[in-house]
Amino acid sequence: MEKIFITGIEGFVGQYLVEELQKSRYELGGFYFHSATINHLKKCGAKLYPGDVVDKETFWCALGDFRPDAIVHLAGIAFVPQANSDPMNAWRVNLMGTLNLLEWVRLQKPDTKTIIVSSGEVYGAPNSAENLPFTENSPLNPANIYASTKTSLDFASKQYISLWKLPVIIARPFNHIGPGQSQNFVTSAFANQIARIIAGKQEPIVRVGNLSAARDFSDVRDVVRAYRFLLEKVDSGIFNICSGRAVTIQEILDTIIGFSGVDVKIEIDPNKLRPVDVPIVYGSYDKIKKFTGWHPKIPIGQSLSDILHWWMEKYGF
Repeated sequence: MEKIFITGIEGFVGQYLVEELQKSRYELGGFYFHSATINHLKKCGAKLYPGDVVDKETFWCALGDFRPDAIVHLAGIAFVPQANSDPMNAWRVNLMGTLNLLEWVRLQKPDTKTIIVSSGEVYGAPNSAENLPFTENSPLNPANIYASTKTSLDFASKQYISLWKLPVIIARPFNHIGPGQSQNFVTSAFANQIARIIAGKQEPIVRVGNLSAARDFSDVRDVVRAYRFLLEKVDSGIFNICSGRAVTIQEILDTIIGFSGVDVKIEIDPNKLRPVDVPIVYGSYDKIKKFTGWHPKIPIGQSLSDILHWWMEKYGF
């Protein structure tokens, strides 16, 4: 395996995956939709192709030109509120884009090892604490549009494994965080507000939504390492990528405030409130550890410190 193609290469995870794979000197190709964030990747040596994964002709032309030995399919709608606000687009991109990829592999180069990135969201809410941690054999019970689209591509990918014996790997990453993530996501949103307070650009008030939910957070640098391990050490299957424990949003906020050393007031922002219909979620990474040796290495405290410092640098500190 020498040539690896990344869809969504310009995104938060894609940029870290490029760094991870470059360490092993793979030849990289990438498909990108948002040109505004691609300039820094032009220096990485990857062969870059613009387009939309739903545009079969453009997508297939890029794949046919690069002829990858392996593919990591990151492209998609990744923000739950965005998917909920435009369900048709979420279905179009997440499911049809994935089918375009799988069909190219099946018809054009069936020996291409392919990681389809699903999500830990496919498990939904546990019926009770006894159903946690979620394992790869836990029932799928998606609770929102985003999770439903991921469940559909998860099921579709299984058919390509069972019917055509393709080397498809279904990865189910749980929440992942790190420096450079959009402030649409909670850890980055908190860190951005606190960095603005430190820089004198915001009054010392942090506006928050629900703080009671507990989620399984992994550092994006651990997640991309898991993708590399899967590419190098397994042929197909389903694998959770997670930390194996739950942390409340309140703990996340308290930790970032503690790192900052500033006194802040916490205010509930009604616009940020969403129903907490899934109070606690965490997964098991036993299977990926058994098959590849992977386990999370970066503690959440380091992740949160790095995220805060990334935002502080943005504001000149």
